[in-house]
Amino acid sequence: MWLWQDIVLTIINFGFLITAIPAIYRNYKHKEAKSQSLSMYLVTAVLLSVMAYVFLTLDMLLSCLSTAGPASCGIS
Repeated sequence: MWLWQDIVLTIINFGFLITAIPAIYRNYKHKEAKSQSLSMYLVTAVLLSVMAYVFLTLDMLLSCLSTAGPASCGIS
């Protein structure tokens, strides 16, 4: 049985993959590791915030807090 939380977390993980591919390709192409783009930071912060909410709806408080921390660092 699929829960809506499972679907949301799966979509978020694919979202992380999709946003990371251009950064990995750019670093491979230029053979240097530069800082990532602002859009990647914002997408990561938003996706982590949604993950924290999903964990909260599942009463997974420790997972919620440990995900909300990095999300708030990405926003600031």
